[in-house]
Amino acid sequence: MCEASVCIALVDGEGVPLNVGREKRLFTPAIRKALVIRDRGCAFPGCGAPASWCDAHHVEHWEHGGETSIGNGVLLCRRHHTVIHHGGWAVFLGRDGHPWFTPPADAEHPSRGREPMRSHGRRTLTSFSSAA
Repeated sequence: MCEASVCIALVDGEGVPLNVGREKRLFTPAIRKALVIRDRGCAFPGCGAPASWCDAHHVEHWEHGGETSIGNGVLLCRRHHTVIHHGGWAVFLGRDGHPWFTPPADAEHPSRGREPMRSHGRRTLTSFSSAA
């Protein structure tokens, strides 16, 4: 038992892993498949890159305690993955369960708000929680 470790995994009704906690950093094929269904490719606003060109990105970075799960993942093409890490953009999952993106602060207009933008693959045009 000195070498033992415990891995807690959330699975769906078919036994497909949906959350592997902090045991694994990389997204499992099952979680990635769920991200493809939700995001339909790169989720960055206006991007049309197909899912096969995308990385699964941790919304809350794994190194800062983020879990490897659907609720903490988003598909991003390589270009937009870099923009999130190095360009000042932020991503979060909204009340609708879809990714939302916040642009970087505008140095020339510091009082201008940073209005969140919806995901490219979002199925509705409203932020109302009752929307389909």
